Parts: sequence; C-alpha cells; structure tokens
Amino acid sequence: MKSVFLESRGIIKIKDINDINNIPEGFIKIKVKSVGICGSDIHYYFNGSIGNFVLEKPMILGHETAGIAESNANNIRKGDIVAIEPGLPCGKCKYCKTGRYNLCPDVKFFATPPVDGSLREYIVYPEEFVYNASGLTTDEASLAEPMSVGIYATRKAGIGPENNVLIVGSGSVGILTAFSAEAHGSNVTLCDINIDKIKYARKCGFAAFLNDKIHDKYDNVFECSGMAAEFALDRTEKGGDLFLIGMGNKCGLNPLYITSNEITVHGIFRYNNTFNDAIKIIKKYRNRIKPFLEKKICIDDLDSYMKNKEYEKYLKTIVEL
Repeated sequence: MKSVFLESRGIIKIKDINDINNIPEGFIKIKVKSVGICGSDIHYYFNGSIGNFVLEKPMILGHETAGIAESNANNIRKGDIVAIEPGLPCGKCKYCKTGRYNLCPDVKFFATPPVDGSLREYIVYPEEFVYNASGLTTDEASLAEPMSVGIYATRKAGIGPENNVLIVGSGSVGILTAFSAEAHGSNVTLCDINIDKIKYARKCGFAAFLNDKIHDKYDNVFECSGMAAEFALDRTEKGGDLFLIGMGNKCGLNPLYITSNEITVHGIFRYNNTFNDAIKIIKKYRNRIKPFLEKKICIDDLDSYMKNKEYEKYLKTIVEL
C-alpha cells in the first residue's frame, strides 16, 4: 500500500509497504481517505523536530484522519465513514485512570517520532478510538481532530450564553474553537495580525478583526496562535480565564498582573473524550465550515506542495488518498 514517508528534513517519498492481513480482536481495518495537513507535519518537514521529538528515521506523516471502515466494530459497520483519534494512551498511568489520558507520558501519537502517522492507504486501529461519522464526508470527518482541541478548551472553560469570548489567532484551530464556543451559546470574537486569516474567519460567519482593533476585555480568552500570549493576557478581564492553546515559546507573562487581577491561566494540551462532540458540531455547522474544504491534493503532490509552502494560501489543506 502507498504510504507517505518523511525520509528526513525536507524530503518526502511515497513508498509501497506490505498491506495489512491480520486484524487483532478489538481492532478495525480502515481505508484512509482524507488526512488534514497540520502545523506539526509542516514543522517536522522543515525542521526535523519539535522540542524533544526528533526525526531519527523515516516516519509516515499525518494525524488528522478519516476513512471508511472495512470491518465491523461495536457501533461501526463495514462501509461507515469514521474519524480516528490519533493518540493511543497506555491506559495504566494515573492520568489515564483519572480520565486525563491526554497527559499520558507514554501516549503513542500519530506522526510523532518514532510513531508512524496515517498518510497511508490502510490502517488497523483499536476500535475504542474509532468514531462513527456517518452523515459526513471523509474530508469533513478529518476535521474532528483539530475541532477536538477547541472542544476540550471550551469544555474546560465551562462557557455558556453569559460569556463573551475572544479567540486570539484565526487559523484553523482558532476558528474551530470559535465554532465550539458558539455551540455553547457564547458571544464570540476572533482576531489576528494576518488579514487573510481574518477573511477566512469572516467567511465562516464570525466577527473577526485585526489585533489592533480589539480594545475590550473578555471573560474568556483563548490564545490559539502560540505567538500572542501577552496580548491575550492584556485582553482578559479581571477574574477572567486565559487558555493557552497555541504551542508557543517562552512568552514572559506578567505574574504581578495575573495575581492582582485574579486571572487564571490554563494550559491546554490536545484533548480527551471529545470526538463524538466534534462530529456533532461539524454536522451542525457543516455549511459554515466549507472554507476548510477548499484545498485538496493527492499524495503524489505533497512534497512539492510543502516545499513551495502552498499551504499558506489556505485555511486547511486535505490530502485525499
């Protein structure tokens, strides 16, 4: 079967590897159809590492995954559209046992060295991390993974109709977080320094502005760019909550400002128990998420697409197999 390997920094090769013959009990075979390109894929392509995760041997890319079931499971039948949660926790540590499996230190996450990802024609995966997405296309279902980040953050915030929410960073995760906040009834505003991202947020039906136009303070602020934590803190009102979603570097948040204004700062890492809700929200807003589906490419074009940074022109790029 065809598989997309990141051989080393800046080099992608398509290889044929052995097809899958045996399906262990409790697993399901999936024909992969749609995989979204994530910032982590781009980072590994250009840098060969993210923090302590270093590409030391060829690795299959991709983790925003949807496909078609080729075998049956508890609530899935052959032919169903499915979304795949790309991280497999150990199930034994204190975080797994208390339901916070996103913090599992031994999680095996697609396309995080040394774990291969999902940009291959078939995968066999534990059925408890495969979700029925019937009623969506596989392109739409592939958004369940990035949507899950926003759902986890807004769930942790406990927001509702009484809350005014600011999303800092209007990329794909920022806009999907906005959908989750709106689904909970909150009043949502997005901002960014990039006018093209502002335009995409508006195409998705949100009020969105350049950062320098945002002067009000908000109950809940979600920083999704990884680049503007100090700006986001300054836009959080007294007694409010700041959620750091974007994977940024050192940001130098002012502890005196945080304590004197009783602002609570939350770190957000991936998600847990979110995929069924993600599928529901995608179905609810499927007409408004169309800008996420504008650009699709095949695996044979991925290397040149990455080299030329074509992905910068679009809100999301989906690789179709």
